[in-house]
Amino acid sequence: MGKRRLAPLGALLLSTAMTAAHAGQGFLTGLKVNGDARLYDFTRHYTGPVAGQSAFSLGGGINLMSGSVSGFSFGATFYTAHPLGLNARDHALVDGTLAGFNDINTFGQAFVQYHTRRVLVRAGDQLISTPWINASDSRMIPATYQGLFAAVKPVKGLTIDALRITRFKSRTSDNFSQTDLYNATSTFNIGGTSVLPGRTEPGAAAVGADYQRHAFKAAVWGYDFYNLAKMGDAQVAYTFPVRGFVQPFIGGQYVRETASGAQNLGPVDSTVYGAVVGVRHHSDELSIGYDNIPAHPGAFGNGDVVSPYTTGYATDPLYTTSMIQGMVDRETSGHAFKVSATTFLWRHRIRLIASFADYFNTLTPTYSSARTNETDLDLTYFLGGALKGLSLRDRLGIAHNIPVVHQFIYNRVMVEYDF
Repeated sequence: MGKRRLAPLGALLLSTAMTAAHAGQGFLTGLKVNGDARLYDFTRHYTGPVAGQSAFSLGGGINLMSGSVSGFSFGATFYTAHPLGLNARDHALVDGTLAGFNDINTFGQAFVQYHTRRVLVRAGDQLISTPWINASDSRMIPATYQGLFAAVKPVKGLTIDALRITRFKSRTSDNFSQTDLYNATSTFNIGGTSVLPGRTEPGAAAVGADYQRHAFKAAVWGYDFYNLAKMGDAQVAYTFPVRGFVQPFIGGQYVRETASGAQNLGPVDSTVYGAVVGVRHHSDELSIGYDNIPAHPGAFGNGDVVSPYTTGYATDPLYTTSMIQGMVDRETSGHAFKVSATTFLWRHRIRLIASFADYFNTLTPTYSSARTNETDLDLTYFLGGALKGLSLRDRLGIAHNIPVVHQFIYNRVMVEYDF
């Protein structure tokens, strides 16, 4: 990390210390430290002509959050990931999505914020949690963003958010840049797609409203992915207040998207209709989801959704997105079903998630499989006692009929300690 990245941090810490000296009950006296340590080992096996891949990494993150003075506070998070020389030298044999091909040492967060009971304003490098701009935190390091975020709670149950991001740091990069996942290359923003390799993008803006009252939830978001697409997204969910062994629930989602600005991806014309139904019993859940993306010939991806910060990551909010793939990542239209079940065993020490998704795809010059499917098994053991905070997790995904690689078996061994 260069001097340009260290200088703002040094100024932040100096300012914090000086203010704390005058504040008494100030920034340093209220300092909180937490984080996680991670050890991950990933393997990919294909039946197609592509060679299998594997990757190992050890690292984690440490969060520093100052105390609050008149509503103002500071935060920073340092992330690190190291293969320890255990990965192959040939990049073609390494799962580059885990942590890239080299060590990562970076301040993914460094921000100042003003926070009261009803208002939050945060400026700087930070985690963002919205449906289509999020942390995608399933590897060593989450994706983080540089910009301004604000949230207001005017009445009980309602939160209004607004954001403007100017730079992006992917899960495999140690620096922020004016890019997104469509700008991925073989060594940069790994795991994204290469529709616009090597380009830069001016970022994005969004505004949203989330409302929750008893068993009803609703969220409406508007995004402008500058020079790519404008998106409207709506989701609703309702849990029926039925007394008995299980509680039924339903949900729906709708996405509408058109082109924005310079239209670097060409014409954009996308619509998504989605629905989910299921039942819950305490923490256990069984559901079936459906999404449909109608074909729009001549538009990007034959009508696919433009999603600059989730494409290739399979971390979008559609009901049918799985571990390896989702409808957005295929860059074609079609529809899909997904059955998913979550259960907790042995006094909540064990969590099992199982799912099966079936994807029906429109054939295009860039997507050659009319039907794919994926089965996922996700088993986590949460330790207790002196080892509370430690979890052992194994995620297995098996996908069939994927173009080029054919059968795709992905196994992720994940050990994490949260402190």
